[in-house]
Amino acid sequence: MNKKASVADAITVPAFILLTVATTIVCLFIWFSFQSAMTTVVADSPSNSTIVETMNSLRASYTSIDYMIPILVGGLMLVSLIFAFKTGASVVYALVSLFFWAFAMLMSAVYSNVYEVFKNTFPSVITEMPIMDYIMTNMKWVVLVWLVLISIVMFTRNKQEESQLGTVGVEQVFQ
Repeated sequence: MNKKASVADAITVPAFILLTVATTIVCLFIWFSFQSAMTTVVADSPSNSTIVETMNSLRASYTSIDYMIPILVGGLMLVSLIFAFKTGASVVYALVSLFFWAFAMLMSAVYSNVYEVFKNTFPSVITEMPIMDYIMTNMKWVVLVWLVLISIVMFTRNKQEESQLGTVGVEQVFQ
């Protein structure tokens, strides 16, 4: 119940997204290699068509993860924004958030560069994941939008909304 959000979410959550994408790329590479090897092994098998068809449908299912990446990014951003509204921030925090903005933009460039290494290492996987490639290539812009939105949400909440959040939440829990 004591969840808080800050501008630091624009640093840590993209790192989680990068970790998820990197894990997905490696897992898909392993599956594609396995599928290629198994297709060669079962070439003379009487049930070749069934096995190859099953592996192709599994490949299609695994590559459909590509459509889930925008949902992952949007969902994490939405949760961060909800917690940012719940947390709020004072004007004093604005000065500190400028340092977080600079660090977040620096880290987003690092995340993009790390992704580029994965992209160059596993080109066969990336060609089948265009949505993930687009999001990760433009991670700097995603982080910038994240920073703008979270800052707007945190710094626009006024005292009246803060007092309403405190009393309405308690009334809902204890009724």
